[in-house]
Amino acid sequence: MTGLLNILKTPGMTSHDVVFRLRRLTKIKRIGHAGTLDPQAAGVLPVCIGNSTKMIPFLDHRVKTYRVEMKLGITTDTQDTTGVVVNQTSMIPSIEIVKDVLKSMIGEYWQTPPMYSAIKINGKKLYELARKGQVIEREPRKKTIYDIRWISGSQDTAFFDVDCSEGTYVRTLCNDVGSLLGCGAAMSFLLRTESCHLRIEDAITLSDLENDEKWSARLLPVDVALEHYPKSVVGKLHSKKVLNGVSVPDFLFFDVESDEISSLHNYPEKKVTRVYLDEVFIGMGEIALSSGELSMVKLLSQSFNSESD
Repeated sequence: MTGLLNILKTPGMTSHDVVFRLRRLTKIKRIGHAGTLDPQAAGVLPVCIGNSTKMIPFLDHRVKTYRVEMKLGITTDTQDTTGVVVNQTSMIPSIEIVKDVLKSMIGEYWQTPPMYSAIKINGKKLYELARKGQVIEREPRKKTIYDIRWISGSQDTAFFDVDCSEGTYVRTLCNDVGSLLGCGAAMSFLLRTESCHLRIEDAITLSDLENDEKWSARLLPVDVALEHYPKSVVGKLHSKKVLNGVSVPDFLFFDVESDEISSLHNYPEKKVTRVYLDEVFIGMGEIALSSGELSMVKLLSQSFNSESD
């Protein structure tokens, strides 16, 4: 049993809670999620089942998309509305100014991780220190805000969608926007609408799975989330060799952008590619340039257990 589940995580659960319930449902121990969501957040949580967990490092973690509600006029210790209010004001700028400041955040952005986070410093999780009332120095980290799309707003609330790089704290983004506005702001709602090419329109809840006797029919082939890589198709002649990690030359190579057969000589050595035996996805490989002009592909990680499949 192997594959990918597009889980719609509900608020109040940790990402580990989702994995625990899936292990209990499926009786499969090898389960992993691809990208933590805070307990109060909801939305897309990609979960790999069985040997598909080997594909988690290859999933496209570069861009996450969220729908955000931001409360203006307050600052909290957690940077969201679940925390203790440390500052409050009724002097809130106009919607047009809020829009302008949000737009100014697009681009590279140095973000200081919040104290209420699971980041470890000197072996201690920041939120453990924060609960003891401690605040320590944190190094800013470079993040990218690819786009912000305004949805609606009122006197003290703003709704928007944001595309951002992996590891961006959206509540910190709200806090930083509030600082620029001069009135403070805190995240009041967060919904992840897309991650690893999985969209919220196609997501399923844990309750849906637990009430479905044929839950395994909901499994997606893991390669649906790997289409950002080019594709190599190896013939059956070399099936045993490629499964044993031997570089093989007998394959077709498809460019991911043009979806046409392409020459490997246009691609650098070590470039990662999806590998198929005929039309069956078997794992991720890399391009290897051997002597002369002969290009080859070598399997890096299998998506199944070759001893039992």
